[in-house]
Amino acid sequence: MKFKQIIIAILTLFTAVGCTENFDALEKDPVALTANPAGQLTFTQLCMSGDGFYQWRTNLIYSGGFVQHYAGAWNVTEFGSKFKKDDGYATALWRNGYQNELKNVVDILEKTTGDPKAVNMNAVGKIMKVMVAQRMTDIYGDIPYSEAGLGFSKAIVTPKYDKQEDIYASFFKDLEEAQNQLNPGGGTVKGDLFYNGDIAKWKKLANTLRLRLGMRISEVKPAEAEKQVKAALQAGVFESNADNCIMKHLDATFNDDPASIDFRGNGLAYALNGNENGDHFSTLVINYLRDNGDPRLTMYATPKTTSSITYGGAIQPGEILYEGVKPGLFQWEVPMGASSTSGIQSYFKKKTTPFLHVSYSETQLLLAEAAFRGWVSGSAADYYKKGVEAGIKQLEIYGAEAASQANINTYLNAKPLIAGQEKEQIATQLWITYIFNSIEAYSNWRRTGFPKLVPITNPDSETGGITPTRLYYPNDEMQKNEKNYLEALSRMGGKNDWLNKVWWDAN
Repeated sequence: MKFKQIIIAILTLFTAVGCTENFDALEKDPVALTANPAGQLTFTQLCMSGDGFYQWRTNLIYSGGFVQHYAGAWNVTEFGSKFKKDDGYATALWRNGYQNELKNVVDILEKTTGDPKAVNMNAVGKIMKVMVAQRMTDIYGDIPYSEAGLGFSKAIVTPKYDKQEDIYASFFKDLEEAQNQLNPGGGTVKGDLFYNGDIAKWKKLANTLRLRLGMRISEVKPAEAEKQVKAALQAGVFESNADNCIMKHLDATFNDDPASIDFRGNGLAYALNGNENGDHFSTLVINYLRDNGDPRLTMYATPKTTSSITYGGAIQPGEILYEGVKPGLFQWEVPMGASSTSGIQSYFKKKTTPFLHVSYSETQLLLAEAAFRGWVSGSAADYYKKGVEAGIKQLEIYGAEAASQANINTYLNAKPLIAGQEKEQIATQLWITYIFNSIEAYSNWRRTGFPKLVPITNPDSETGGITPTRLYYPNDEMQKNEKNYLEALSRMGGKNDWLNKVWWDAN
């Protein structure tokens, strides 16, 4: 039943965006969509941000709680702030990533390899495979990659777990191949909801992902990181917010069961709307934006107007407040209750809210760090300034009122890159840019150690206040894939624990 609902959702989406496939035939035989690379590309792109099951669990509760983007809601505090284990939460990305996403991009590659009319679709499939698998390996560490998704075509039902170092090597190889493959004569890319088949945009995405992944290994393999960053920049990365990789969701009705959600709507918005007891930013986010005069404060958060209360110091009657919830607290434990804290602006919680996968802001901030390290030419301060400005302006895609250029300039001039604080400033700005994509924020925090998080002192924390450094594998892997699972565990610290580190985490 779930599969049929998903197929119908995709067919409806194709019709809405004006694609020209033979949908009459597909409606008569929906299963035929599984043999169609265009349909599989659409489905995978929809799943990546439309799947409320793991957007809620992996992105919001665990990643968002770990890096303290959010606080106060029952599940974010109980599990994401106190670091308590829940197998369903921890394994959501794994289960849906393999079942829905990686399987489909592998199928795209299987069907298009060697076809001269599908060179560009094959290249896009390679990029999509990297995008899907990058999140999974960064969350879990060693994972099935080279043999994943080959159960039907090659009867590999117990795939080996590849070392993360080897997976990253494959990423770099595939991204380079993809950007070289993409060409005007390589065939059309149908079913593409990111760039509508724009080959030049896909080239930039491949190179920008290469930059992201190059910087991701900067602490464990700096020479290789420098090589990849230089190559990405030379080949051509994002040049403005117009290049951003955005999923524009449709006004689809959310299903009460996140496991069978209509993937056309924004899955994180679904989670924010359904989150138990609130949707609030943490004090770390609000205080940083407020205390630095960041224009994004009003773009992200709702103000709270009070008549006469005392919270964080004397408050004048009628003063507009921006207050977050301290990580580790439930919102009802805040002095004066949830009414004294700021919520998330409503335009981030619509079914049509876009999802930003890769941005120009991220690109410029990563180049600022690369320039600081001496890996690329140009001024780290200039890259930093462009990255922060782009991070402010990118919020307009959600419906936020545009900040005036004068206010942006005032902020940039007041908060330049400071000698001796470069790594912390850049990493903290990335953390702000990654709000709503907490999975990436969690990875960058593990790589850099910034921003400095609020200490978790709750006595019932299952880790003694230590932030987990990965999510653990599904326990049923012991029954399904015992030999390869145990071999992976032997490399990951000997047990299925979330305090072990992934390969690139040398911080």
